[in-house]
Amino acid sequence: MADGDFIGIFIACGCVVGPWLLSLVATTIYQPRERKVLLERESAAAVTGDALTTLSKPFGNREIREFRVMMASVVMSPSWVQMWIGGIMSLFGGQINVYTKVVDWARREAKQRLRESVAEAGFDEVINLRIETTMMTKTKGGNDRTSGVEILIYGTAIKY
Repeated sequence: MADGDFIGIFIACGCVVGPWLLSLVATTIYQPRERKVLLERESAAAVTGDALTTLSKPFGNREIREFRVMMASVVMSPSWVQMWIGGIMSLFGGQINVYTKVVDWARREAKQRLRESVAEAGFDEVINLRIETTMMTKTKGGNDRTSGVEILIYGTAIKY
């Protein structure tokens, strides 16, 4: 075999195996690290109490000085490895934990982004909190494949 053949084989193997290795690294290293950072942000915000509520009216009889609708969103997608594991698990039915973890992470991230933007804008709390979920799909050969999920969270920010 000539040197060019080895280079071609190396490039072909890299194109086939490379994305899977990158996905495996993202699933085992990047995602847990990002979830840990989110937990730290949530813990810091919990010190002052959760400012998000689904109540339609503020609790108590305090005068509201200012209010505004505020929102935050996040789009997340499972890695290739998570999609592969989820595909296998869907053959058996039941809960698919890899997808559950991704959607839970997305919800928590969206809520934390809203908390942070509300605090940054100087509001005290958010009432009438709502969460919307949108599945992002791509169609290939007549088959729809979920490629991600958007979590949009919004509510009325109020300042006393």
